[in-house]
Amino acid sequence: MARLEPAPESDAQTFSVDEALEKLPLGWTHLKVFCVCGFAWMVDGIEVLLLAFIGPSVRCEWGVSDAQAASMTTIVFAGMSIGAVCWGAIADRYGRRLSLTLSTVVILVAGMLCAFAGSFQILLLLRLIVGIGVSGAHVAFSLLVEWMPPRVRGRVGIALTTWWSLGAVAEALCARLLMPTLGWRYLLFFSAAPALLLLLAAPWMPESPRFYVAQGRLAEAEASLRRAAHQCGGTLPAGTLARGAAPLNDAGGGKLGDLFTRELRRLTASQWGLWFAAAFTYYGSVLITTELLAADSCGYRSTGDAGGGSAAGQCTLLTADDYDANIVATAGELPGIIITFFVIDRIGRRRTIGCESLVMAAAMLLVIPCLSLPFQTGALFVMRGAADGLFQAAFVYTSEVYPSSIRGLGLGWCSSFSRLGGMTTPFVAQVLTRTSPGIALGLYAAAAVCLGLIAFTLEVETLGKPMFTSVDELRVELDKVRSRRKTRGTWLELRLSTADERTGTRASKLDTRASKLDIRAGTAGKGASTSRTFGADEFDAHASWHSALSLPPTAR
Repeated sequence: MARLEPAPESDAQTFSVDEALEKLPLGWTHLKVFCVCGFAWMVDGIEVLLLAFIGPSVRCEWGVSDAQAASMTTIVFAGMSIGAVCWGAIADRYGRRLSLTLSTVVILVAGMLCAFAGSFQILLLLRLIVGIGVSGAHVAFSLLVEWMPPRVRGRVGIALTTWWSLGAVAEALCARLLMPTLGWRYLLFFSAAPALLLLLAAPWMPESPRFYVAQGRLAEAEASLRRAAHQCGGTLPAGTLARGAAPLNDAGGGKLGDLFTRELRRLTASQWGLWFAAAFTYYGSVLITTELLAADSCGYRSTGDAGGGSAAGQCTLLTADDYDANIVATAGELPGIIITFFVIDRIGRRRTIGCESLVMAAAMLLVIPCLSLPFQTGALFVMRGAADGLFQAAFVYTSEVYPSSIRGLGLGWCSSFSRLGGMTTPFVAQVLTRTSPGIALGLYAAAAVCLGLIAFTLEVETLGKPMFTSVDELRVELDKVRSRRKTRGTWLELRLSTADERTGTRASKLDTRASKLDIRAGTAGKGASTSRTFGADEFDAHASWHSALSLPPTAR
């Protein structure tokens, strides 16, 4: 057991949060934060993914159109877009723990009330409120990565997202058990129940020491780290906790303008585009899985199977086989997360996101030919795994690239743009798929390719780097990256210029040699009429061959 010692009063020796976390062994504090934050992700995942299952039943009960059913998903993402900014601001000003607790209360109350909605309009209103609560998931992610040392931060961040995938699989299983017999209201009620367990566990969760440092509350930050050292059986570095580079004017959270300073505007724009495309494709893959099975666009369903009591027209319920295929496709998220877990700290965040984007695009295109139901299910399996893996890798990257002083704000706005992608995708997955499934899948594949291009062109690779505490630290890193790019560009220009000079010099020498050949050929013609003259075509061929041999390999 670690022996608690009072902090030295001398300011001569100090340590940073990263140095303290790097020295601590992984222990009870880390496990506690991981489990509570993971359960928060499971709760949020359940509330989002149930939308894929209740849509067909709501269509049948209230006779709503495809566009109205899609709006039920859109309204949830509208609430998530609103809540993301709110919870991010609360997290930066009042703490990650309080923000997460309040968002859980909203999910619990509004989620259970959805089961008693008497009309489609009331259901939409309640799902809007649920969406506001669900957007607090990014706060849990921030809290976790801020407690983790740099050596395991990426892998633990990805491991956290397995809770989301577990929630997705659990929701698919619950839908398989409850929907055919009890109906969609029971599914809504029981899906909100896990939020109660999360609410009971929230008080046991420690606050982030990085939040305290960003607020200038160094005594509380050091006390939190010393409690963690006591629980984990480790010791802190000698000295006292340093303020680091977190300036006083950063305390209390940032402003939107902080994301659009001259140095950060490119980073922010790329992050917003990344998150929009990631959400558009991921939630699209979730919704289109159910829609392809329900609509039976490829004609796999046996003749006369009406889907377990489907109504005429647009009312088509899922069959038992459809639920089973959906469970298999949803289970693809688990290997996707596992693969991401192993590669994100090997090839980096940018390459992980980019490669998985291209895999997802290929899987979506393979669904279009309608080769067979097992082949379609396999392609959907790969699609869901790649989509979930890249989305979680994006969470890791954004949580690392934004400094502590504006991390909640940056993640909040990124989350809002992801919700815009989520608001848009139902009209492709749930409306366009009903009439033109091939076009819908093609749009998603194109969006995945664009997502990959954004990922490969991100400026900063956060693999193995300490998390930034202030905006100034991020600016220094961006300046280094841009300086290296400028140096490489200047070096390339010099190489090309040197190659041009060498080519010009050798061409001049070649002209001189050609003139000498002309003179010699003319002299030989006068002296011996029987001698063969050097033909123009032959000379051109000889000169071209000689020129090619004279050029350096890079100029050829």
